[in-house]
Amino acid sequence: MTVPRSRPADSRPSRAGEVKGAPVRAALALAPSPPRARGYDRSRSAGQETAGATLVRHLAETPAFEGIGYAKAARLLEIFDEELPRLLAAGDPIPFVPVVGERAAATLVAAWREDLARNDIVVWLAENDLDVRLAGKIVRLWGADGAARIRQHPYALMALAPWPVVDAAARRLGMAPDAPARLVAAVEAVLYDRLQQQHTWTSRRKLLGRLEKPFGIPPELANRAVLLAADAGAAIAVADGWQPAGAMMMERFVLERLSTMASGPAVGDLVARDVGDAELQRWLDCATGPVGVDLNEEQQSAVRLAVQGRIGLVLGGAGVGKTTVLRAVCAACASFGRVVHLMALAGRAAVRMREATGRPSSTIAAFLKACEAGKVVLGPESLVVVDESSMVDLPTLYRLLRHLPEECRLLLVGDPAQLGPIGFGLTLHAFADMEWIPKVRLTRIYRQAESSGIPVVAASVREGHLPRLPAEIGCGHGVVLVATPDEPTGEDVVDAVAALGGFRDDLRILSPVKMGAAGTVALNEKLHRLLSRGKPRLQGHAFAVGEPIIYGRNDYRRDLRNGSLGEVVDVSDGVLTVHFDGERHEFTGSALDDVSLAYAITVHKSQGSQFHTVVVPVCTSRILDRSLIYTALTRATERVVLVGRESVLAKAVEQMAAADRRETGFSATVLERHQPTA
Repeated sequence: MTVPRSRPADSRPSRAGEVKGAPVRAALALAPSPPRARGYDRSRSAGQETAGATLVRHLAETPAFEGIGYAKAARLLEIFDEELPRLLAAGDPIPFVPVVGERAAATLVAAWREDLARNDIVVWLAENDLDVRLAGKIVRLWGADGAARIRQHPYALMALAPWPVVDAAARRLGMAPDAPARLVAAVEAVLYDRLQQQHTWTSRRKLLGRLEKPFGIPPELANRAVLLAADAGAAIAVADGWQPAGAMMMERFVLERLSTMASGPAVGDLVARDVGDAELQRWLDCATGPVGVDLNEEQQSAVRLAVQGRIGLVLGGAGVGKTTVLRAVCAACASFGRVVHLMALAGRAAVRMREATGRPSSTIAAFLKACEAGKVVLGPESLVVVDESSMVDLPTLYRLLRHLPEECRLLLVGDPAQLGPIGFGLTLHAFADMEWIPKVRLTRIYRQAESSGIPVVAASVREGHLPRLPAEIGCGHGVVLVATPDEPTGEDVVDAVAALGGFRDDLRILSPVKMGAAGTVALNEKLHRLLSRGKPRLQGHAFAVGEPIIYGRNDYRRDLRNGSLGEVVDVSDGVLTVHFDGERHEFTGSALDDVSLAYAITVHKSQGSQFHTVVVPVCTSRILDRSLIYTALTRATERVVLVGRESVLAKAVEQMAAADRRETGFSATVLERHQPTA
């Protein structure tokens, strides 16, 4: 007997003790002892399993049911059949002792009763063709009331599962096509789908169009759906378009805070007094000593903005002296009694700030953690400086501003020609076009003045023009294009690395894509085979001592970010030990899923990092545009080797940057309401 696929909306919801078991043999077929199959076809979705099979998998894989594997779980189902959930809920371990032993039976019953809410949710999810692995997230979100909540409001599951899956489950429960709950959920689904595509704002025309296709809301219901969503607060009208409430709230808060800082009054505090023009100019006239170089007029203006302003942007591309400005800002602030807090989104960018300025720096995540722990005190004498701020997405800046007192000062340093942030929204890219935010643009290039030098080529690319580039890899610096007749292959890229003297710590391959012959996956496999021979390896995994590693998620406990780079230093006793920016981290078990080889990384993951030399396969891709090529170029300090077809490269350089195509609430119509008054 299979799990029921539909139920009238007003019927009594099933409980954990009322599961109708599948045929016993079908369940037992899921539990062969060899670890090869481990009990079931993992390619099947949860909705394709019977309720009995789901129960076996749940008992076998949930850590709380210690001592119950697939064989014992299947045996329990064989003996007790559909009575198994009821007997477990009754709390008496005696019936199960002959099957699993006294200790395991006691643990089994206790865990089942303690986790009854989760088990109830597991059954409901299985009955409605939803992934049972969502049960844990549901319990964490809504606790013991999770089962009742999702039965009464199935569209609440959209926080965890895609619209088609949730909508299908709701329709099986009897939800009418024109039910208000369904229409509001459809509008939310469109807006959050757009958010996944990094847009925080959706035009009315686009919203109505997407409600019809692919969300299946006919035109006669679409307008009603939008009005219902607005009444429910699920969609906020902004400038002839709509935003999800969370994104709108964050953008409005950010704009209001920046507006207040830009127009805020002078500070009268004796320690944090405002610095006058004359005394600051005297310091600048003597700045060669503390900074080490003469500051040009643009750089002096940047220092004035940092010392005298409450909010400011320092913008500029590669080689224009942003690092020099950072050193000067730190020295000037120290001279005038200011406290500077240096930070960046990525760990490697924070390390480079520390090396360049000789002063402490941290990731934004570590700074916020220190603020929450009370280890950082901020006031009118505090200046927060965020480098590589083009990487900072809307939620991160929102969190940062929430932690800064109103009298605190903020300086964002970065290059708006780089790729936009990985998360949703825009910050630096949008602020660069807001005339009312004080800013200084650094334009004078100091490093590598020759025509093929990285800053000169990068400046041309950011303007949408591809200059003529040398065609052969030589001993000099600058940018080279190694032309290929077709799409670059892995062999083409490896040949370029070999021509550069082989792979080393200060060289990295930056690919636009993960998949394909010149994608990061294939290149890492190829280079691992070539370069890991004879080195100690981690048993059962493709990691060897000395290999480059990248971390794959934001982990605030470890203070590692998605994209943090490290090197394997030990593989003893089944433990992978990796150095990340001078800190040792150990990985075992499922934690190994968070690390990958990093001979080749995506251009997106390289943001915040810098290498002596980079090799860039120019692969045809929908994401290949001007900002991606520009970002790849500016990750190198000395040499860039582009590998691919010139026609593909030229077309990419002409393509408008993806960040410029993001739609956000930071539109001109919205900004008019937030500009500071004179």
